[in-house]
Amino acid sequence: MTLNDFEKDFPQAILQRGKRYYISGAVQSIEKIAVNTYQADVHGSDLYEVTVELDAAKHVTNISCDCPYGMGAYCKHEAAVLYLLREQIDSFQNTTPKSTNLLQLLEKCSHAQLVEIIQEHARSDKTFADYLRMQLSANADAGSVVSNFKRIVKSYFRGRSFLADVLKAGELLVEKTEQFSSAVKKIHVYAEVIDMLEMSIENQEDSYDFNDEDSWELFHTIEACSSCMEDAVAVVMQGKNENEITTVWNLLLSHWNGDFQIDGEERFFPSLLQFCVFPEYREKLDALLGSRGAVATAHEKEKMDSQRLLIIQKYGTEAEEQAYLLAHLDNPNFRRRAIELAMQKKRYTEAEQLTLDGISASDSSWWKVMEWCEKLHDIYQISGETQKLESVCCTLVKNGKTAYYAEWKSLLPVETQVDMIEQVLRECSDRAYEYIISCENRSDLLYQFCCKYPQKIFVYYEKLKGTPFQEQTEDLYEQWIRDEGEIVSSRSEYAELCDRLKKFSVDCGAERAAVIAKDFRFLYHRKPAFMNELTKAGF
Repeated sequence: MTLNDFEKDFPQAILQRGKRYYISGAVQSIEKIAVNTYQADVHGSDLYEVTVELDAAKHVTNISCDCPYGMGAYCKHEAAVLYLLREQIDSFQNTTPKSTNLLQLLEKCSHAQLVEIIQEHARSDKTFADYLRMQLSANADAGSVVSNFKRIVKSYFRGRSFLADVLKAGELLVEKTEQFSSAVKKIHVYAEVIDMLEMSIENQEDSYDFNDEDSWELFHTIEACSSCMEDAVAVVMQGKNENEITTVWNLLLSHWNGDFQIDGEERFFPSLLQFCVFPEYREKLDALLGSRGAVATAHEKEKMDSQRLLIIQKYGTEAEEQAYLLAHLDNPNFRRRAIELAMQKKRYTEAEQLTLDGISASDSSWWKVMEWCEKLHDIYQISGETQKLESVCCTLVKNGKTAYYAEWKSLLPVETQVDMIEQVLRECSDRAYEYIISCENRSDLLYQFCCKYPQKIFVYYEKLKGTPFQEQTEDLYEQWIRDEGEIVSSRSEYAELCDRLKKFSVDCGAERAAVIAKDFRFLYHRKPAFMNELTKAGF
């Protein structure tokens, strides 16, 4: 591609994002580092380095970016740099490559010069100024750290700064907050920041003109704050100061009640869970979950039921867990756990009934029924109930779960195997049918199957070779290749078909393959790509 018309080589979506980066000034710098080689820094979710190499005619001979994007040949950062380079290329024509080290230049500056440089940059870049205030604020000044971070976040969502600025400021916020001596103060900061970030993301998601998928990377900051908040709560709990415990409980509860649950996670529950070490707080939290669940959607209620179970598992008894599970078997996850506990206690009859009830209670979806059948298989295998195991294996095989075929066959009496396999073949899915006739080397049925699905001949030719169906199979093989010749339409399809023709030459003879190739050249001579692939394949 050339610098003048590179757009035609980029996917439209990538090009649009790259142009948006270019217009917004995301390309922080660009310089000539060698003859016809340019290097640029681009602000994205991080600071990325793009390198572009041109030839004398301004053809792009090489372009690279160190971002993690791997969904295509080019990324939006590269597009942004090409837009800017095209605009500025003439200014580089008579310049020599830069090799001056910035650190060397700064070391030559006086203190007053450095202060002036920093002030000048801070006046033109409000985000940098806010970050600088965060960096230089006193360790005890929580208000200053949070307020400056909020301004950086607000600036990003207004399109005035970059995601990398927010992520870097988030790292600094955690670093500064962790220096506070008071665990309660840390919890205040983290709770406020989590709320603010989640609210900002939720508001932007509701905005029709917001189209920055990178914003979800802010959850790295949210998760870091949530993890540090849990650690700070643990410190408070270990201190056993009743006033601090009450203060933190009320603080977390006020934020938890308004938690936004974006992406299905609650950031405050893990911290609240620690309070359940005290029976009175366990009762309070369980009651709150129950009351919230009473007015929640089905999905939300399922989640809250899981949180109530987590409290019991962490701070209750096994008997409490068992009773809770049995009272909420409409939740498939709880039924699975109840079955698991019954099996651990070797109560196989109870585990079987719970699983059979699960099959009855599930909707008509195939995968749910199969899941419970696989659970029955595990129960019968452990309990040694061979007859039931054979029956459930048979059901699984009929429904396409071919991994159970060898086990099912091994459970059958030798004298009934042939009849039982025939019966299953009459009743099973297409997938199971194909698997079984291949395993059993049923050449008669395999040939019929290939007649029904000609593309399968390429898979099963070896199994049919040397059988009474070899001649018919070779004819079917040839006809399938000829039929494919009529429908292939792209270079990759031509190449694939020619590879199969080479395989046919090995399987059925070079003379026969040469006749097919000759016919292809006559019929499709106006398809030069096809002719080229035939030549490359040796035909």
